[in-house]
Amino acid sequence: MKNYRYKILFLLLTVIISINSVAQDVNYFVHTVSKGQTLYSISRMYNTTVKEIIEANPECVNKLSIGQKIKIHQNVKSVSAEQADDKKPGNAQRYHTIQPGETLYRLSQKYGVTPQDICAANPGLGISNFRSGEVIMIPSASTESTPAKETAKVTKEEAPDTIPIRTTHTVQRGETVFKVTQLYNITADELLAVNPQIKKNKLKKKTVLQIPYSKKEIAAMKKQEQAKKEKELSNDEIFKRVEQIKDSLQTYDSFQGIRAAIILPFLLDSYSPNEQSRMIEYYEGFLMAVEKLKRYGYSFKIHTYDSGKESNSLEPLLNSGELDNMDIIFGALYPEHNKQLAAFAQKKEIPLVIPFTSKEDEIFRNPMVYVVNTIQSYFYSEVIDHFGIKFPNANVIFVSDSTNNKKEFVNSLTENFKNRGVPYSTISIADITDMEKSETLLQGMMKEDKENIFIPTSSSEATLATLLPTLTLLNNDTIALPEYKLFGYPEWQIYANDMRSQIYEVDTYFYASFFSHYTLPEANRFQNEYIGWYNRSPQNIYPRYGMLGYDTGYVFLLAISKFGNNMSKRINQVSYTPIQTGFKFERVNNWGGMVNKKIYFVHYSPEYKIEKIDFDKK
Repeated sequence: MKNYRYKILFLLLTVIISINSVAQDVNYFVHTVSKGQTLYSISRMYNTTVKEIIEANPECVNKLSIGQKIKIHQNVKSVSAEQADDKKPGNAQRYHTIQPGETLYRLSQKYGVTPQDICAANPGLGISNFRSGEVIMIPSASTESTPAKETAKVTKEEAPDTIPIRTTHTVQRGETVFKVTQLYNITADELLAVNPQIKKNKLKKKTVLQIPYSKKEIAAMKKQEQAKKEKELSNDEIFKRVEQIKDSLQTYDSFQGIRAAIILPFLLDSYSPNEQSRMIEYYEGFLMAVEKLKRYGYSFKIHTYDSGKESNSLEPLLNSGELDNMDIIFGALYPEHNKQLAAFAQKKEIPLVIPFTSKEDEIFRNPMVYVVNTIQSYFYSEVIDHFGIKFPNANVIFVSDSTNNKKEFVNSLTENFKNRGVPYSTISIADITDMEKSETLLQGMMKEDKENIFIPTSSSEATLATLLPTLTLLNNDTIALPEYKLFGYPEWQIYANDMRSQIYEVDTYFYASFFSHYTLPEANRFQNEYIGWYNRSPQNIYPRYGMLGYDTGYVFLLAISKFGNNMSKRINQVSYTPIQTGFKFERVNNWGGMVNKKIYFVHYSPEYKIEKIDFDKK
């Protein structure tokens, strides 16, 4: 009997634990890890911390892989006071993982919002990615379908014959306006709106009054009618309607032209001459792009502002109202300035282009932000994918160096090689430069039937300067080694001129998000035009800021001119051959900003030619 009681108690405890587990699971949603995401970037997306993610998913401590499903705590209470005051859809930090069979209509009913509100809160959402497992932001349910000012305007101007009538009422002896309104639960203004002939407080006996529906009843009927219409629409039809609405809206006056603001630190002090000259050169290239687009018939009003030092606040400018009606904003340089600009851009719904830094947390929660300089984790994932495309039959030999400043990239690469079965090995730079050792070691590592590719674990100039002469010596008839190539890093374009001969002979490749060389026609053309405009050559630095200004100015001004509110979905349709920086924008999530994922492979061939390999060109 005693054992039986223990069993019953055990079963009850199991049921209680199970119920608690289910209750807790309601507070979580499921995120599927995608290419380029890290624990940090995921934590920024959902306004949580890496620690909280690991607590819910202990298996993430050592490894995060593409396709992995992790639980994220539903941190609804983390909405800031500023966001709570803003009634626009999409500001509540509430998320939903789409389940099999769910539709926009079912989600709108579940959360008490319209399908259009869900689309507005998730600008990256479309028919192609509305699928099971996708996470979307759910906006707060609106308390009013129209802002208060707009409601007052409509009520004042609305003709009485457009207000729906519920019934009629014949006035009895002693009845007042107040008594009638109480009887039908309407306001005096609502009654007077459809009965303008009566006085405010006095009613004549036997007068027949029209009794309207209250505003609340009208709103409820409209909502019900809208829901009925939406119920009949499929996801395809809803998304099509949203796109049509966006296409029909213009964000600027076609006569006045695009209003663009550019905010950079132009007037710094004597301690920052290099930074100041780079900003000025960026601006000069930007103006060249404006002038070029004007020749094609586009119109612009460029508003230029000096942000000053990093310690300066942009709040005086942002509160002045000068930027409120801009169609697009370019800037700034410093992270704190970008943070202020991003918050302003989101509130005013103005696209913000950040040309320089890639360390911008705002991109994970702000749909108006465009980060031009590719975020490192996304950058590496793109490079690794393209490495597999370019070298499908690779045999990789890593050359380790004490500096090892590309450890994160090398780790990501080796993890990918393991998953794909790509052979790889490692040799130290000391061993490869020891000609007595290297031939024997390399004969065991290199393969006749593979593309043998050396990849150093450091991007430093010293590593490259040591490695190139060694690989050049190995490339001769006295040593019986298979053919090989060298693969490396964007920094190499800085040193290439000093090591020009050997970098060609070794058959060198490196990846980059930006690249320019005077032998490329578009770069040569820009160089000549810049000298014609400003009577001097651009600075010989990487990136070349004048070219960056031209590329970003041309692409974004053309995109906002052609596509208006739909720029985010169509910017990759802009036909343009970049001088230095290419563009391929994707949203980091359905509710966040746009990150540039464009990369090139640059090839210095033994024929002494430079090839800029664009994997997106068909």
